[in-house]
Amino acid sequence: MGLLISKPEDAATAFADAWNRHDMDDFAALFCEDANFVNVVGMWWKNRAEIDAAHRATHGTMFRDSRLEGVVSSVIELSPGLASVHYGWTLTGASAPDGSPAGTREGILLLVVKKEPSGWRIKVAQNTDIVPGAIAPPSNARR
Repeated sequence: MGLLISKPEDAATAFADAWNRHDMDDFAALFCEDANFVNVVGMWWKNRAEIDAAHRATHGTMFRDSRLEGVVSSVIELSPGLASVHYGWTLTGASAPDGSPAGTREGILLLVVKKEPSGWRIKVAQNTDIVPGAIAPPSNARR
C-alpha cells in the first residue's frame, strides 16, 4: 500500500475506502503485523494474516457488493504515537447467508492506532453493531 496515513483519523477513512474498493491488499496493509480485530459477532483475529484471510473470504461472498459509509466521531491521543478513533458507520449492500439482501446495518468501529515509520497503522480494532430498539440510559452527551 503506497498510502501514507499521516493522521490517526485517516486510518478509519482508509479502512472504509479499501472496504468499498474491496481491495484486501490495501485493507490488510492498514494493520500492524501483530494487530487484533474483534468483529461484530465476536470473532477474534490475532494478527494481520488472520484479519486479511477473514476479510478476503467475506468480501468474496457476503460483503462482495457492500458499501461502508461513515464519519470519524472521536479521536483521542492516548500517548505520543498512540490514539483511539471512533468511526460511526452504515453498511449497505451486504448479503445474508442465504444470499438474500441483508438490509442496512449501523455500528461503531473503535480503532487503536499506532504511529509506525510507515505511518499510522491499526493495532486494535473492535467493531460493534448498533442494535435497533435497544434500551439503555442516554449518554451524558445527549442530556
